[in-house]
Amino acid sequence: MKVSADNNSTSTNYAYSNAGLSGLASGVDTESMVKSMLSGIQNKIDSQNQKKTQLEMKQDAYRDVISKINSFQSKYLDIASSNSLRLTSTYSKMTTESSSSAVKIISASSGAAEEMDIQVAQLATATKMTTGRIGQGSIQTSDIESNLASYFSTPAQNISFTVGDKTVEFNLVDEMNKVGDEYSVDKMVENINSKLAAEGLGDIKLEFDGEGDEKKIKITEGGTEQPDVTIGGSSNALATLGLKATTLNNDNGYAFTSTVEADASKLSAEPPASATISVTLDGRSTDITITGSDKESAMQSLKDGLKKAFGTNVTVGDDGSISARNGQTLSISGDSQVLGIESGACTRLTTSTKLSSLGMSDYSFTVNGKEFSFTEDSTIADVIKEVNASDVGVKMSYNSLSDSFTLESAQTGEGFDISVSGGFADKFFGSAATTAGQNAIVNIDGVTVERMSNNISANGISFQARAVTGDYFDDQGNLLTAADGKLQAAAGTEDKAATLTATKNTDDITKNIKEFVDEYNKLIEDLNKLTHESKTYKDYKPLTDAQKDEMSESEIKKWEEKSKTGLLSGDSDISSFLNNMRKALYSKADNGLSLSMFGIDSSKDWKDYGKLEIDEDKLKAAIEEHGDDVISTFTNVATKLNTACKNAASTSLASPGTLVKIAGVKGKVSEQTSEMKKQMDTINEYIKRLQTKYDSNKSRYWKQFNSMEKALANMNSTSTYLGQMMGF
Repeated sequence: MKVSADNNSTSTNYAYSNAGLSGLASGVDTESMVKSMLSGIQNKIDSQNQKKTQLEMKQDAYRDVISKINSFQSKYLDIASSNSLRLTSTYSKMTTESSSSAVKIISASSGAAEEMDIQVAQLATATKMTTGRIGQGSIQTSDIESNLASYFSTPAQNISFTVGDKTVEFNLVDEMNKVGDEYSVDKMVENINSKLAAEGLGDIKLEFDGEGDEKKIKITEGGTEQPDVTIGGSSNALATLGLKATTLNNDNGYAFTSTVEADASKLSAEPPASATISVTLDGRSTDITITGSDKESAMQSLKDGLKKAFGTNVTVGDDGSISARNGQTLSISGDSQVLGIESGACTRLTTSTKLSSLGMSDYSFTVNGKEFSFTEDSTIADVIKEVNASDVGVKMSYNSLSDSFTLESAQTGEGFDISVSGGFADKFFGSAATTAGQNAIVNIDGVTVERMSNNISANGISFQARAVTGDYFDDQGNLLTAADGKLQAAAGTEDKAATLTATKNTDDITKNIKEFVDEYNKLIEDLNKLTHESKTYKDYKPLTDAQKDEMSESEIKKWEEKSKTGLLSGDSDISSFLNNMRKALYSKADNGLSLSMFGIDSSKDWKDYGKLEIDEDKLKAAIEEHGDDVISTFTNVATKLNTACKNAASTSLASPGTLVKIAGVKGKVSEQTSEMKKQMDTINEYIKRLQTKYDSNKSRYWKQFNSMEKALANMNSTSTYLGQMMGF
């Protein structure tokens, strides 16, 4: 306290707060007096805080109930749950087994055949174009000398048409196909049609398809349900007419239309005089011209050219390989077919390899009519990514083990052709091996079917054909069929047909229902405990801070437990929910049946408040013998239970449940709109008014007491002064 003297008198500077003289002059315990005078208002504040705390505890109890109901609903009544009793699939779980790894069972429905015999004659495959080996240190070829000898001899230029056992061949370099000194595509088409007619295959026609002078060729076979026509021949001859090896059948309407024009300039009856290959080593390219009248001189010409350009860094091995030294990247393009290798073959390739290092200048190409363009800085990964992201119906991949590219139709089955041309495609896919896609051929219990996919569904069972179960074709490729409709294995081979069995998994179905019953019983036990417990909270109101200061931790804990007990005792909304659940379970379903008929009934002990009891043997028998009745009854009852849960505990903004309307849910809109939130807002507003009144009165009382103390202090000072003047 600061004290100052003035004209021989003393005075005190007062702080108008909870402090002040506090009875220094009067001897009065001012703080206790003020506290006593404010006790009425403080009691009201404490009462409202207790009411608010009690409301918060009741709100927490409601929210716990909401959480339990929703957990139960989510697991057993929500159609998104695999355990949902509202789904027919829950009661249709099947145990399946396949006798062979050639057929894998995917799933089985409740009405699936108990046993099925499967014979797989042919798997569905995608159409594939696969390049030869590209890299890995050496470029592998077949016999280089033989390839050179073949190249420098008169090229084979034959095309053939096969119908059944009959094959008609044409030599495109025949003199009759010339007009003057040059070969003519028009003459070739005219002569082919004439010979086909003369050989009894007049239904097969070649004609030009396109506008103006376009020389794209269309091949058709008249009528429907005709025999298949297989078109073959040397790749040079087919390429001259813009054709490819293919089959005309019912799937393609017995027609094939070329995507590229016929070009007679590709033909020559004379052996080529030379061939030029472009060899690139570590980014440096050199054209090497190979000449020779026989395979020995042609081979020596190749070796001399490589030696001159690269020294001993590039060598030709006795095993028919062309190799570079460790770490070097070698690629060959140009007339590389003269060596028996594909254009663009290289020794080292990764998906990060830039196109500029592959010895080509045209980085564009077309797949199934769609053009893709790249730059010299584009990588193999860029090419693969863009092709696969397109809608051309193919997938492109690079296999580092086989060192090859593959273009594969996005779908399996027959008729998904793949055509590529230009730049990148010519380099890598120019001489790629093409395997036509085929349908799966499967015999199911004596019925043969074809499918585009190896995933097949029949008689309630979905399965995947993974391997053939025998050789069921004759030498002409026709299926061998026995009298009973099943496929017959070719002579000397074994039929390893797969047997699929499917039986209802009664144990799993029963287990799921039993777990539902257990959790239902636990839920209603918890809720009935809340609605039937003693209301001790009435005698144990929430403690104030002052009360807690006078108690030990253990005493506070015991008190708070009692202050929460019975908050939901007799709650009509929870009781209504429990009653609705019981009604749903004990009433008859829409089909007139009830759960009690299948071994699920209420407990005979009234103290269980409607718990369920289950007769597992009776339930299993019902599932096995009356599966449809079980499904319709349980799904109907489960739907009613779901409605009861939603009506009580739905957290939906549009239609909140009754308990959610009362207590709200944290993090949801209902947290701010619930009835309890409104009650707490009212209490908070009242507490705020009481606190304002408390603070105002407190300030006024302290001001009055401080004024009294000041007056008494002045009187005492005056009295002392007078006493001194009078000599007392």
